[in-house]
Amino acid sequence: MLSDLLLDGDSVVPVGAESPNFALMGRFGNVLLVNGAPRWSMTASTGEVVRFLVTNASSARTYNLSFGSASIKLIASDQGPYAHEVMVPSIVIAPGERYVADVRFERAGALAVVNAVQTIDHFLGEFFANVDTLGRITVAGRAAADDAEGRAFAVLHDDSATMRDIARVQPAFDRAPDEEIVLTTVIHDLPIPVMQFMSVDTLFRPALEWTDGMSDMNWVATGKEVRWVIRDQRTGAENMDIKWRFHQGDLVKVRVFNDPRSLHPMNHPLHLHGQRFLVVARDGEPNPYLVWKDTAIIPVGSTVDLLLDLSNPGQWMLHCHIGEHVSAGMMAALTVDAH
Repeated sequence: MLSDLLLDGDSVVPVGAESPNFALMGRFGNVLLVNGAPRWSMTASTGEVVRFLVTNASSARTYNLSFGSASIKLIASDQGPYAHEVMVPSIVIAPGERYVADVRFERAGALAVVNAVQTIDHFLGEFFANVDTLGRITVAGRAAADDAEGRAFAVLHDDSATMRDIARVQPAFDRAPDEEIVLTTVIHDLPIPVMQFMSVDTLFRPALEWTDGMSDMNWVATGKEVRWVIRDQRTGAENMDIKWRFHQGDLVKVRVFNDPRSLHPMNHPLHLHGQRFLVVARDGEPNPYLVWKDTAIIPVGSTVDLLLDLSNPGQWMLHCHIGEHVSAGMMAALTVDAH
């Protein structure tokens, strides 16, 4: 369980009582935790494969998680197994996402579990590496002579049940979107220098903000000045004024565009309650890593196609999983009628 806390000395910085504070970037903590501990550790045997269920419970922080030199194989995500397992150098996980990964500890020694990202200083226009050690793993003992565990780890399995499930809906992958939304923001009444800075055309707009690179601006921004927006491209309706209505069993293709020209564009982990979806394409390119999800990162400037499999009747929330963004309005609801 990955999380962070924003501390001032020994005290947690208070959360906005009437409207969210840190409403621009979200609340990035200055103390990073694994399973609630600031100095998490574990032991493993040489040659062992350990299965991790990783959940990001942070309010705003997306992690780039790795286990030293250990190899990582993604097995599953939010709602089930990958159709095809995949080896990765690290796990990129946004707030609300979950991943299941097998990690192989081949050699004895001490490994640092790290979050290795890039910080952008928007005021100075500088980039620099930002590496935080989240915990340590001690690998000890002699590897087994018969490395059956290692041979099994090297095989990338296909999940036949998931493949059949995806094949059922695959004809809908290439059809035109049923709904289109844009993610943007409306900002007013922040200090004049802040508003002028955000309106500069040459301001660099990264696809993903790993850290709070605009801390002074973020500190003064609350939900009174910042409103995050999900806008229906067809009707112009925003947030809870969107009136989508579907039927149980519908497959709905939703195209999501994260507008890079808004005053403060930022990545959004978009989360849908009560249903599941496939990320079928990013920026017009088919996604080869298919897995049933309920949360997906929408980078700045990207267009992402989601195929919703609506199986549960009721009214369900669609929102950004950055806590301060949803508190500043970035949520909509869709209704699924029973047969």
